[in-house]
Amino acid sequence: MNYFGLFPAYKVNRRLSDNEMKRRLVQKQRLDVEPRSQLCVIKMNSTFLESVDKWYGWRGGILLFLIPATAIPLWMLGGMVCIAVSRADGWNLRPYDVEILLITAVITIPTFLAGIWILLKDCFSFTHYPMRFNRKKRVVHVFHTDGTVSTTPWDEIYFTLGHMKGLHEWEVRGHILEPNTSTIKKTFALSYTGPLKAHDVNPGVSGPSEYDFIRSHWEFIRRYMEEGPEEVSSQVQFCMPLDGRRESIRVGTERVFANFASVPLVLYVVTWPLCALISLFRIFAMRTSKIPVWPDDVEEDCKIEVGDPYAIIGDENGDRVAVYPEAAAAAGVEFREPVEVAGHLRSRIGITKVTR
Repeated sequence: MNYFGLFPAYKVNRRLSDNEMKRRLVQKQRLDVEPRSQLCVIKMNSTFLESVDKWYGWRGGILLFLIPATAIPLWMLGGMVCIAVSRADGWNLRPYDVEILLITAVITIPTFLAGIWILLKDCFSFTHYPMRFNRKKRVVHVFHTDGTVSTTPWDEIYFTLGHMKGLHEWEVRGHILEPNTSTIKKTFALSYTGPLKAHDVNPGVSGPSEYDFIRSHWEFIRRYMEEGPEEVSSQVQFCMPLDGRRESIRVGTERVFANFASVPLVLYVVTWPLCALISLFRIFAMRTSKIPVWPDDVEEDCKIEVGDPYAIIGDENGDRVAVYPEAAAAAGVEFREPVEVAGHLRSRIGITKVTR
């Protein structure tokens, strides 16, 4: 679980670091890796690609771990009060009772409030924080965690590898810089995070390995923007059904289990109860959160052409469907790649893939 950027927030109003400059990802530079969508697509067409955020796959996880963390301090404080007043002389508190209660309150109340603050990152917020990569206008629209939307030219975003300190996890970050400077104004991350082998941290002239899924996901976005939907459309099997609606319980459960779909079977079985619990808390997180709505000017910039053969979206189960099926069939646009993460998941939990 990686919530970096949600809490703590990405550091801004600072200059690019040496490592960020060394690990830069250039928009015009094609990498010799297989592009991977990594279940990021909400919808895609010849105009724009809409992606989920990096936290979407683990929604519900914060609630699972922090509800006990916020309940225990209150239980401790309540227990101390009960002990103090349950004596024979009732509310006749002794001097040391007051001291103990004050010390307990000073420790537990800030912990409780901090827990509530973090819990509100998972519920009573937004169901997801989408990104739109508009290849025709060559801009990127980002729905930020505070509800604001930024629009930045694709070529002006500084993309680089980002590392989570304390975790062996990497991601692709997009830094929005102050004009004509190297000072970071805002930061967002692409949807996939994961480990990197030592070679892939700084691959050099040999290039990234086949296990570098971080750059593979970057290449999926990059090729769409630079080379068009025809370069990546055939590998998209599932589109997250989030366009103007909340996910179903089934889709939310599948998405949580997909986080472990490629692990060895023994580990998958061990983590099954954890995923089941997160899925239950995910229902509450999603039902209490608002659906993000793009501003009218963004929607105006993202109008798609009627009959676009590359226009795809997810049905209620997340299966890819063509917006204009006749145009897609005539152009031969369809999913062609082997089923990877999501298909592997469905075979494990006994869900049959819908045939289109």
